[in-house]
Amino acid sequence: MEELIPARLSRDALARVALYVALIAAWVATCGSLYMSEVLGWIPCLWCWYQRIAMYPLAVILAAGLALRDRNLPTYALSLAVPGALASMYHILLQKVPAFVRFESCVIGVPCAADYLNLFGFITIPMLALTAFVIVIGACVIALGAREQVGQNYLSQGPVAVLSPTTSVGLIVAAVVALFALSGAMVRSRQPAPAIADVPAASSSVGASREAAAALYTQACAGCHGPAGAGMQLIRAEYLRQRSDLEVIALIRAGRSATDPENFSGAAMPANGGQVGISDEQLVALVRYLREMRGP
Repeated sequence: MEELIPARLSRDALARVALYVALIAAWVATCGSLYMSEVLGWIPCLWCWYQRIAMYPLAVILAAGLALRDRNLPTYALSLAVPGALASMYHILLQKVPAFVRFESCVIGVPCAADYLNLFGFITIPMLALTAFVIVIGACVIALGAREQVGQNYLSQGPVAVLSPTTSVGLIVAAVVALFALSGAMVRSRQPAPAIADVPAASSSVGASREAAAALYTQACAGCHGPAGAGMQLIRAEYLRQRSDLEVIALIRAGRSATDPENFSGAAMPANGGQVGISDEQLVALVRYLREMRGP
């Protein structure tokens, strides 16, 4: 019997640490998604929202369950992490498997098959979400074994012996939130004001080609304004006729809120169309492309 005590304590410690790792993963995913939409201006698509619906309450449940030392926390967390992981996998299939595009359900707003992030050809936003969900699922599976043990609650301590569970949870959440808040403040402080004095108004030396402008429209604009081939339904031709290139560029640079009386799409327009580092030359070519496609 005495030989089993160290083994049980080791299992309890592993389960406890695993759930705190899950807490970190959930809060990084939650704050990261808000950073992408609120700081970078990347508008989430329908399946992004399905994953957020699972991740946001999961972050709160993990924090509350650890702070309250609830032995049933793994069961609660799995009820959200498993559906969230399935939604992430389906979203990845929409992006990476052409055959799944016909099942596209994002008929309004940002296309689900597109992504703002595509590092090394496979690291996308839903892939990052799936990673977080898998970490949570793995931690819960590890913790389920410790929960069944009779005796001391394995969540009675924090990941570090000198800190209580409540203090540990508070410090972890505060650190993650502060990290993303500081990063967001730094990014916004470096973003240029929507000034357009240096934009070449009608220069013939604009480097961006019509093809590049069409590709930029498809990537950044078509999700909300409609595909170019379908007439760009939510871009008014009279608006383009009544304003100069510089005025249209200023609008794109600044973005437009969903509640703006001039906004007829019902969705917020992010600054720069959500494209980080877009150049003035690209915007000039894009405006000319809009005028061409919408007519005189």
